[in-house]
Parts: sequence; C-alpha cells; structure tokens
Amino acid sequence: MADRPKASPVEERRIGRIHVLLLGLCALCAQMIFIRELTALFTATEFVIGALMAGWLAWVGIGGMAGGRLVGRSVSCAPRLFERFGVGAALLLPATVAGIRIGRGVLCNPPGNFAPLSLSLLFAILVIAPFGFVYGTLYNLASFLWRDPSGDLRAGISRVYIWEAAGSLAGAVIFSFLLLGLLSQFVAAGVVSAAVMMVILLVRRSGAGSGRRAPAVISASVLVLLIVFLLDGFTTGMMFEGYRVEKSETSRYAELVAASREGSVTFFSGGSRLFSVPEPERTEETVHIPLLLHPDPESVLLIGGSLGGGWREALKHPAVERIDCIELDGSLVRMSMELGGDLALEGKTVDEGGRARSIDVIEADGRFFLSRGRHAYDVIILSAPPPVNLRWNRYYTREFFTIARGALAENGLFALSHPSSENFLSREQAMVLGTIEKTMRPLFDELLLLPGSTCHFIGGRGALDPDSLVARIERRGIETRYVSGDFLPFRFSRERLSSLRSDLEGTAGTRENRDLRPSLPYLELLLEGERLGSGAMGVLGLLENAHPFMPTALLAAMLVGAFALSGKRGAPRMAVLSVGLSAFVFQLAVMLSYQAHTGLLYHAIVLLTALFMGGAAAGAAVTARRADPRAGDLRIVHAGFVLLSLLLVARLPAQQPLIDGYAGWFFHMLSALGGFLTGSYYPLVVRTAFRAGDGPPALFYAYDLFGAAVGGMLGGLVIFPMAGVWGVVTLMACIHIGASFLLVGKW
Repeated sequence: MADRPKASPVEERRIGRIHVLLLGLCALCAQMIFIRELTALFTATEFVIGALMAGWLAWVGIGGMAGGRLVGRSVSCAPRLFERFGVGAALLLPATVAGIRIGRGVLCNPPGNFAPLSLSLLFAILVIAPFGFVYGTLYNLASFLWRDPSGDLRAGISRVYIWEAAGSLAGAVIFSFLLLGLLSQFVAAGVVSAAVMMVILLVRRSGAGSGRRAPAVISASVLVLLIVFLLDGFTTGMMFEGYRVEKSETSRYAELVAASREGSVTFFSGGSRLFSVPEPERTEETVHIPLLLHPDPESVLLIGGSLGGGWREALKHPAVERIDCIELDGSLVRMSMELGGDLALEGKTVDEGGRARSIDVIEADGRFFLSRGRHAYDVIILSAPPPVNLRWNRYYTREFFTIARGALAENGLFALSHPSSENFLSREQAMVLGTIEKTMRPLFDELLLLPGSTCHFIGGRGALDPDSLVARIERRGIETRYVSGDFLPFRFSRERLSSLRSDLEGTAGTRENRDLRPSLPYLELLLEGERLGSGAMGVLGLLENAHPFMPTALLAAMLVGAFALSGKRGAPRMAVLSVGLSAFVFQLAVMLSYQAHTGLLYHAIVLLTALFMGGAAAGAAVTARRADPRAGDLRIVHAGFVLLSLLLVARLPAQQPLIDGYAGWFFHMLSALGGFLTGSYYPLVVRTAFRAGDGPPALFYAYDLFGAAVGGMLGGLVIFPMAGVWGVVTLMACIHIGASFLLVGKW
C-alpha cells in the first residue's frame, strides 16, 4: 500500500481535530471508569467524590504545566512526541484500571470492608497520576501543533480547548449510553484504548508510513483487547478472594457482582456489600417489627430489601394482600432472579387460604414512585444504606418524609433503620440518630425509636404500641427464627427505650436534614472517621459548632483578598482559577437542585454533564472568533455567572419537590449555560493575557483545572454539607463580583 502524500494545512487541521476530539473522549471515559472503580474503596460520600475529582484535575493540571517545558525543549520532535504520548495515554487507561483492581483486592479484604480513609485516598490519588500527567502533557503538544502559521499559539490553545470539550461531550454520551450497557468497565477501557491507539497511529499528521504500519497497529490493538478480556475475570476474582464469583455485570449505577461462600450468595454493588441470600436475621427484623406494630396490614411497600427475601417474610402476615417491591437497579433484580433469588415469583399471585395475594416488582426510584401518589399503603418499609452521600440522603430528608407520610393510609406507618450500637452510642453515632429523629418527629403523629445494633425509626399516622408486638406475633401464627416472643420483650424493654432516649438528649443542637441543606452526610463522614480511626476527620469535627456559612465566607474572603493582591501576571491566572472553582461547584449545585425538584438525579446526571461540556465547547467556539476581546467581555461573563446563581435560587422549592417537565428542562438549561459561560471565558483570557514565553501553552488550562480541583474538594467536604445550595450561591456571587472589579482590567 503506497504512502499518502504530505497532508495539506487544511488536512492537518482536520486530523488535529480528530486527534483532540478522540483524546477528550478518552479522558472523559477514563475519568468515569476510574471514579466508578475507586469508589469501591470508600462509602462514596461527596467528600470522596470531590477528592477523587480534585486528584484527577490536579494531575492533569500538573501535566499541563510540566509538559510545556518538554514542548519548549523539543519543538522539532512535537509530532512524534504527540503520537507517543497519545498512545501512552491510551495504554495507561486499561493499565490503571488493572492497578485499581489489584489495590482494591489488597485494601478491601475481606470484600465489602473499607480500609482507613487516609490510606485509600492516598492510593486513589497516586494510582491515577500517570494517566493524568500524560494527558495534561498532551494539551501542550496539541496546542503547539495547532498553532497559527505565524507561530502564534493563542489560536491553537483555544482550538484544543474547544475540541477537547466536544470530545468530552461525545465520551459522556458514548460511554454512558453504549459502552456501559454492553461491556464491563475494564473491557470498556480496553475498547476505548484500542480505538484511540489505532486512530492516533493510523490517522497521521504527515501521512507518512500509515499504510505500512496498518497491519501492525491493528494487530497491536487486537492484542490489547485480548489481554483486557483475559484480565477482566482474573482481576474480578482478585477483588473477591475467598469467594466464588457466580456472576458479574455492569449496570448504569455500578459494577455488580454475585459471589458465593459457605452456602450463601452475597451481592456487591461497586464493591459495597448489599445483601446476602439467605440472611434471615436482618430480613426478619427489618420486615416483621413494623408489620407487627400495625393492627391489620393489608398493603405493604418495600423500598429496597426485596431481593434479600423481604416479600417472603411479609407474606407470613395473614392480612397482607398486596406487596409492591421497589428496586432501583433492574440489572440487580435480573441477576438475583437468574441465581434463583427470592424474587423468582415476581409478577405472579400467591394463593393462600383461598385469597389472591399479589407481588409486584417495580424498577423505579423509590422517592419518585412515592411522590406520584398512586397508592396508599398501610406499611412502607425503607431499606436504604445510611445517608453517607447525597444519593442516599434523599431518603432521610424532611421533604422525603413528607412524601412518605402522604403515601400512608389511615393508621399507616413508615419505617426505616440505621446502624447503631447494642450498648454504647458514641457522640458521633448519637448525633446521626438524633438528626434523623429531629427530622422525622414533626411529620408523624407518633415516632417510635427501637434500640439495638440496628436502630429502627417508625413513624405512624396514629398511636404505636410496642407492647403489642408479642401478642400479635402469637395471634398471627408467624414462624420465625429470630424475631420471636422471647426476643422482642428484651430487645424493646422499657429500660432499653429509656437508655436510648437518654443518649439522644445530648443532641439538641442538631438541625433538620433538608434536600437543599443536607446535614446527615457531614455527620456520617465524622462517624466513619470515628469508626475507622481516621485522624483527618478530627479536623472536620472542629467545624461542627461553627456557623454553617463560616467556611463559605472564609473561602470567599480569601479569594477576594487574593484578587486584590494579584499583579499584572497573576491576575489572569487567578481569574481562570476562580472561574474553574466556581463552575465546578455550580455544576454540583445544579445537580443537587435538580434532585430536590424531581428526585431523578440518576437518570439525568449524564445528560447534565453532557450539556455542560457541550455548552463549554459552544462558548469557547463563539468567543474564540473575537479578534479584539476587551475587559467588558470578561465582565459580561462574570455577570452571567451571578445571574445564573440567582436563577438557581429563584427556583428553589419552598417545601415539597416539584414533579414537572419545566423543572427538569430548567436545570438542563442552567447546566448548558454554565458550561457556555465557562467555555467562553477561557479563549477571552488566552487572547488578552497569554504571551509567548510567559508559560506553557496549557498555562491557563492548568489553572482552570487547579481551581476545579479546589472546588471539588471544598464543595464536597465543607460547602454542601454545611451551607447547602445557598452557600454555593453566596460563594458564586462573591467570586464573580470580586473578580469583575478587582481582576478584570489588570492585564
């Protein structure tokens, strides 16, 4: 096959677009895969997600800064270096996933356990360093190769930003809607790696040698895929040492694994243990206690807990005629059925004593299902993980409890449980339980707290009598192994109830847990630190009694002070850093507000991210055309961010979330506009402030990422848990008003 002639300038630009677009796609896929794999090391709080994102952004920024020096010393070798670094990034994608899985096997042993937070974070940030550093270096190389014929780098820097953002948009869509539904995370990493490697090596800027190398490149890509396929099962087995992996599957929510050991099958989601089959003690206690507190339960709603056999226990109560089982992850439901789980009778009726008793499994978000108000239930039982993050916190807020109470029939009751302690409650544990109680108590006619290794919260539309439990279990003829007439009087004796009440009396300073001002994730983070002995969490404890807006005000004051002290060279760098910080925190605020309005964050998070990246590409493309940008253009962008934050506040719900199409599209619009403003700011600064020899081509790109890294860390660690969306809006206003008056015009 003859070699192609040397590419023309137009062809060079087209090839550059293909390369940068594909690298942006590769980076976005890598980011998603790395975070999904690494969250198995933690309880996936917003702090952890923010820390992982901060680590990722910081390494890419460091690569961008350091890689500029490499480009400056190797101008003549830039095309060859771009090819080598591009292939290196492609190969590092599956290699990093393999490294993460090996680390998970060592740190999370036995499976489902968590290592100390500091050790896990250190491993997570270091393992992604090679890929992030190499990718950051590529930004400099691409900017240099895409410079104007005159040698001006500014146009090349803006073009790379635009097409990288477009590639990220494509990566979000392709990974989430195509690769994630067909392949495991490791195999998806291999597919992306092979595709990127082939394009970079075959679609060459010079066109030389592409024909001769095609067979070798294709063979190497096929070899990469083959190795990844072989390592997928092997590395999965390493993470579940001591278990036999029965089945693994990737769902839109997490990597699911069913592993057997000693006659039971345990289901894991993203490395976290969900439930085991059989698991009679936990299932009996969760289901029978609330059902026994109701005089005649006919209709029951199980939000979670069905796959462990909850519906089977509920059927032991003779009055029960209907059981609706809500499970979010349909892939988990199907996996359980395939392995002969307790939902094998799903969709059928069970005739017992001449009556038809129905069981329906509904794949839906439990909160959204309840908010639609289609049925009224005698008993609603929530089996959700502790509110360690905003995802699960949605089931512990005043807004959700209001929805749950509205879905109860007359004399109905709602039950949830939270891990506790049999004999002694630490201060952190008491704060968590006290916050749940304070949030629930005003909404129910009576709230009963039952102590033990699991604390049960049962709110009723009417009186609740724990003394009736023993009589009812005997009258209904229920056969159980653990929840028995001997067990109940001791577990819920007056002395134990009084002891729990005494432990919670010291938590009077706790505040309600709200959708837009969540308090439980922060307290859960302190509790996890106490449980794992993490000294780092002790620092957070110092903020416990601080005013909720103090950290936000302190951060805003520090930034405004830095704005005032910045000189001519430092002002544009500080401006880009502050925009990156505020944009990252704003996007998180949009997602949180969308969740509060609709309760459907899972289905929209990919779309919101894609709209942000698409908006960034569009904004950069529009402002890159400005031949003579001025200070007024920058101030318009700052004013736009302030306006967006005010629009976000204007749509905050007063009480209950809104379920309507307008609310959803409103937040989609906010996400796209936030991306547009972020993207439009970057080329304006590059055009007005970048000077050849002043720094690497990725100078402002790196500062943008450093700002986003700070936003990711502080947003998840402090701002959201303490001040909620109002804290974000306050920070946004301070940053952009301050930048508009103190930074713009200095350069």
